[in-house]
Amino acid sequence: MITLKELAKKVGGELIGDESINISSVDDIKSASKDSIAFAFLPKYKKEISFSKASAFIVLSKNDLNDESGIVVENPYISMIQILDFFDSRPVPILSISKQSVIDTTVLKPKNIHVGSFSVIDHGVSLGENVFIGNGVKINAGSIVGDNTVIHDNVVLYDNTIIGKNSVIHSGSVIGCDGFGYHTIKDNHHKIPHIKSVIVGDNVEIGASCTIDRGSVKNTVISDYSKLDNLVHIAHNVTIGIGCLLAAGVFIGGSTNVEDYVTIAGKSDIGPHINIGSKSVIGARSCVIKSLKGSETYAGNPARPLREKLKRDAILTRFEILEKKLKKDGSQTKNN
Repeated sequence: MITLKELAKKVGGELIGDESINISSVDDIKSASKDSIAFAFLPKYKKEISFSKASAFIVLSKNDLNDESGIVVENPYISMIQILDFFDSRPVPILSISKQSVIDTTVLKPKNIHVGSFSVIDHGVSLGENVFIGNGVKINAGSIVGDNTVIHDNVVLYDNTIIGKNSVIHSGSVIGCDGFGYHTIKDNHHKIPHIKSVIVGDNVEIGASCTIDRGSVKNTVISDYSKLDNLVHIAHNVTIGIGCLLAAGVFIGGSTNVEDYVTIAGKSDIGPHINIGSKSVIGARSCVIKSLKGSETYAGNPARPLREKLKRDAILTRFEILEKKLKKDGSQTKNN
């Protein structure tokens, strides 16, 4: 529990109203209780303040509070992160090595490490300090895991996979499996060997049930600070640049290069063998089949600059309206 005054100081905001209010939780504005604080900085939530049971609100302007108590902040999302961190009551894992785990004798075990039950760590694996490995994790021979990295339950790292420092891999993800590469001669599919690896940088987060294929002729790379949502697939020989954001269900085809700070919205298909320029934004459900210049927003199937897509959509809508009118006029002419 914390007073509104103490919370305002913690986030560097301006306190409005009763400073002695005790806050015990942070909740959605519609389901908040008497001891809650709620976020109301988005326009659609401002009108909910008058109806909410929350005792205080995080807002952008004093005028939004309508005489209620709250905290006025300049950067609402940074304040949101700070408040959620403060009220995070999830248990902190204890660093220990389960007796039900199997760790090869060649693995150098640092002093501070956690290995959960039924996890297997193979020959020649290198583990950094403060690494957390959950239950049922399989780390194959020659892999490297950097300091402070968290690998959640049931993750599989194939051989020679490299994971950087301060990264997080969520449950069920598979990193380093063979890519989908075949050459067909007379209906016989010849498998292309995938002899390279996967390199994941520092401060990367990989969501649940993602698959990242190893390279055939070059390493598959996920660069520093990139964040992958759940159910993302990265094919062989792909490079993802620094600070990219990939939402759920994104598929990146083989040998595609995604430059720095690209944002790809959910269920989009990219590539193969193309280049996405830095700071591009790809709209949801887009299909990108050719290289795109950077610093622009694209959408559609095939993906086009957003202005061009909207213009084409408007023209098609006009044609649909005209078609309906012509059919209606033709029907009336027949009846007459």
